Amino acid sequence: MVKLSVHGDDPTLKSILEVLPTDPERQWRKGEEKGAGRMHLDSGFEVIIAQASKSQVLPSRIRSYLAECRSRGVTFSMSCIVAELQLELNGDDTLDASLELTLSDMQQLTEMGISLSLVTRGAAA
Repeated sequence: MVKLSVHGDDPTLKSILEVLPTDPERQWRKGEEKGAGRMHLDSGFEVIIAQASKSQVLPSRIRSYLAECRSRGVTFSMSCIVAELQLELNGDDTLDASLELTLSDMQQLTEMGISLSLVTRGAAA
């Protein structure tokens, strides 16, 4: 699974959400409870970019989504927000499979102000 997580100030988030290619899967507001008695320190949202059983298809879906964002003028490079592309791979999905992001992909993430996070989960017993 690939999701984009963005958090920061309300006016900037609102302007991004108005032109984002998809609706957020989840949204939260600054001060809302996030569980275990903790509160969100800022507002934010998460967008699911891709879900696939094979990791090899994820890069092309990421490229397509980010290209659509760019064509709509979406950027995350403002200092008042933080954007993170989260790649989550399950143990069975990573066996004999690769997930390749090119230098061009990494440059595009950098230019758009998006950091990268990779999470692997163990295979279910």
